[in-house]
Amino acid sequence: MKAVIMAGGKGTRLRPLTVHTPKPMVPLLNRPCMEYTIHLLKRHGITDIAVTLQYLPDAIRSYFGDGSRFGVSLTYFEESTPLGTAGSVKNCADFLDDRFLVISGDTLTDIDLTEAVRFHERNGALATLILTRVETPLEFGVVMTDESGRITRFLEKPSWAEVFSDTVNTGMYVFEPEVLSYIEEEREVDFSRELFPAFLDAGLPLFGHTAEGYWSDIGSLEVYRQAQADMLDGRVRVEIDAREIAPRIFLENHVRIDSSVRLEGPVYIGENVHLQTGVSVGAYSVLGSHSVISAGTRLGQLILWENAFVGQRAELTGATLGRNVSVGPCVLLGEGAVIGDHCRIGAKAVVKDGVKIWPHKEIGESANVHTSLIYGAKQSKHLFGSQGIKGLGNVEITPEFVTRLAAAYAYLLKPGSRIALSACAHPFAQLLKHSIMTSLCSSGIDTIDIGICIAPVNRYGVRRFQCQGGIHIHMAEPAEEKQVVIQFVDHLGLPVSRDWERKIETAYWQETYVRSLHHLGELHVEHQVQEAYTRELLEQIDAAPIQRRGFKLLVECETRFLPAFLAPLFCALGVTAVYGAVAEGVGRHGVDLAVRLHKNGEQFELFTETGERLSPEQLLALQLLACRGHRRQIGLPVSAPEEVEHLARLMQVDVVRTKLSPRAMMEVSPDERFHPLFDAVFSLVGILAYLSREEQPLSRLAAQLPACHMDKTTVFCPWAWKGKVMRKMLEEHKGKPLELVDGIKVYDAHGWVLILPDTEDSHVNIISQGVTAETAATLAASFARRIAEFQSR
Repeated sequence: MKAVIMAGGKGTRLRPLTVHTPKPMVPLLNRPCMEYTIHLLKRHGITDIAVTLQYLPDAIRSYFGDGSRFGVSLTYFEESTPLGTAGSVKNCADFLDDRFLVISGDTLTDIDLTEAVRFHERNGALATLILTRVETPLEFGVVMTDESGRITRFLEKPSWAEVFSDTVNTGMYVFEPEVLSYIEEEREVDFSRELFPAFLDAGLPLFGHTAEGYWSDIGSLEVYRQAQADMLDGRVRVEIDAREIAPRIFLENHVRIDSSVRLEGPVYIGENVHLQTGVSVGAYSVLGSHSVISAGTRLGQLILWENAFVGQRAELTGATLGRNVSVGPCVLLGEGAVIGDHCRIGAKAVVKDGVKIWPHKEIGESANVHTSLIYGAKQSKHLFGSQGIKGLGNVEITPEFVTRLAAAYAYLLKPGSRIALSACAHPFAQLLKHSIMTSLCSSGIDTIDIGICIAPVNRYGVRRFQCQGGIHIHMAEPAEEKQVVIQFVDHLGLPVSRDWERKIETAYWQETYVRSLHHLGELHVEHQVQEAYTRELLEQIDAAPIQRRGFKLLVECETRFLPAFLAPLFCALGVTAVYGAVAEGVGRHGVDLAVRLHKNGEQFELFTETGERLSPEQLLALQLLACRGHRRQIGLPVSAPEEVEHLARLMQVDVVRTKLSPRAMMEVSPDERFHPLFDAVFSLVGILAYLSREEQPLSRLAAQLPACHMDKTTVFCPWAWKGKVMRKMLEEHKGKPLELVDGIKVYDAHGWVLILPDTEDSHVNIISQGVTAETAATLAASFARRIAEFQSR
């Protein structure tokens, strides 16, 4: 006996889940719905199967293939125009040469098909409808039969006034091949609306078999969720292809579960899912394959399709998420929320109950979404943040993303421009670099690969090779967050201006690319950039005092690249380096000082020979002292303490107060190849030279640095309120001493407070300085309170 699986459904009521997925491919416990239909047919000895296709046919064909993987033989029949349920079966006429069964590919059932076929045979039926009883029959064809099972009345999708039975048509039929002769070819014909009423009127043997067992038409989002709950509860007889490690807790292969994870059955977890520390997975949750649930997240009754990422401390209850969805940290998804494929939900966003978001939408950080986003709606943050473009590796920052990004950048450059490329030693950063390189060259841009290095070396390389710009990629700290940072610099090695950031963003969003086979870019590899950087750095430093001093340093840094990079420099300076964690103890190694170099080579922390960490203000003061005699002008952010500015003036260094952005500080002295505030290696060597001249240990010098009492806090503030908060702050302090370089800096007799809206997050930063630490804290707290009060009005 053969069967026909009807697999042409669009699943309109399941949208947005079915925008890019045909209804038979909607997953139930991580398997396409139609897969359970195939297993049911096979269980009843039916292995020769026709499949009718219409909507997104390739998705079904590519997954199931010829059926051999499932132990059946599949033959596909695709409709070029809609033919209706009966017309679709007629389209398979050449395949159907004997009694056959018709079944839907988008229902879940364990009904006994063999018993239905026996009923059909006993009654000598031309057509037998397999029936079931439901509580609410409004969405189905209601059927009445006599004592023998012969159908006496039939009504498709009645109103409540027309409901005369709770017995409905399941869409499963047993047919004799003669049925095909009643269906016109190449015309849209429906079984329930046309063919069956015609059989009834003609008195043909049309029977209904009321079957026992489970049946669910996956016709709505609510039913879709309930069907999976029923599977987990064991209410439907299906094969669950996973290990049951505890009662009703099912795990597929290679599931990684970190410490303190809580699983409350029944749950189903797909292959290669990673549950990080402290995750709570509540009952009736289904997690698709290759998904990552970050630390501290709470899930309850969540349906999650494959390749999803959920950030830390998110709360997702009663929601349904499609494929390749990215959910940021601290997101709250309400009951019944549905998120389509490839959506990105920003950190701290709230999606209200019942909201539906169509595929490829972006919800901005801290957004409050209370209406569905369907056509063209888009809420997203800028690509660039304060440190470049930042995102989760292989989730937000992917090879596909950087390829498009590089193509957008290339569109803004003249053909033949040269761009210096570099990345940290991490394999994924290197992979991204090669994706960017390929995209730039295919767009007619020459690239100079300067290999594995740090950001300051990339900036140096841009100037050395007279490039039009540079791109550096590194994995951010802390490493366990898997954050990737992409930095763009201009021809001077400075971070690109905000104007250029906007241009790149616009070209990216508009997908404005240039591709030409007539002019491809060339790739150049430069292996000597690090050596040139080290050589020129040594030329700017008086090395003799450092060599005489013979420093011994404890260096904490990433281990793949920096030790090898630092070795020739330390050798030339006569510095002995011990590599290890500062937390192990400075005194244990008997060193003169310790340094913790940040992975990107721009920032560092300094520790005295006694293990005391210098504060950021002390380190800034020391960096300025190391510049004595080498610089006439330096840019300091408006957040820097007054004492540091006074110190610079004592050294006859002009101070220019700037915004907090790295570019603003660096462009004060654009001709300098090394910037002490953004080149950790150069700055460290300068401090060693200063210590050598002063002939004092670091602890004593640190004690002589001016005392600065600073405080910093943040206040939550939605994006839409930031402008209003700043306006009210200006109005409240009208006539008082203010500075408006970056944010609002308010002065009073006890110090100052800087109110600065964050460029990447939904909060306002408050930085204060006071005559005492207590004063600074009090100032910050009072302004934080005012900002909160402004939002409550």
